[in-house]
Amino acid sequence: MVVALLIGGMWVSYNNQEIRLRNTINAKSVDNRQEMDNMWKKISQAAQVTDAQKNALKEIFVAHAEARGGVSKGGANPLMTWLQESVPHVDTTTFNNLQNIITASRDSWTMRQKELLDLSREHNNALTLWPSSLFVGGRGKIDVTIITSSRTEETFKTGKDDDVNVFPGKR
Repeated sequence: MVVALLIGGMWVSYNNQEIRLRNTINAKSVDNRQEMDNMWKKISQAAQVTDAQKNALKEIFVAHAEARGGVSKGGANPLMTWLQESVPHVDTTTFNNLQNIITASRDSWTMRQKELLDLSREHNNALTLWPSSLFVGGRGKIDVTIITSSRTEETFKTGKDDDVNVFPGKR
């Protein structure tokens, strides 16, 4: 009777552990979709702000140059004359914020991917290690999707990553 209770308790425990891990992995996978969507929306919207800021500055510079009367005496470009007179201060805070958003969002995304991999590892351990494998080993593993890039895939195929140029096309 004691052995039956012990085995029954182990079955319940390992069964619940596997189901908790399965549910957590499935929820984390859905959460990762939301996290990726949020990341790209933040980056895209912040980039749109910097485009708007750039266009606003351009409008100010052009309007100021035009207000100075077009081409000045001697054929000099009034915008160039104005720039020589006063170097404008361009606030780069928005661009710095965009860089921070990109870095923080990518780091957060990487952490979510690592969490999903860790949960998958725990689930696989429950399916394959003894004695839990006796109770839940027949259940299927969960395939987790880890988002990566073509460059990373190619690097792992070849074993080489020689391209260290941050800005391709510029040397």
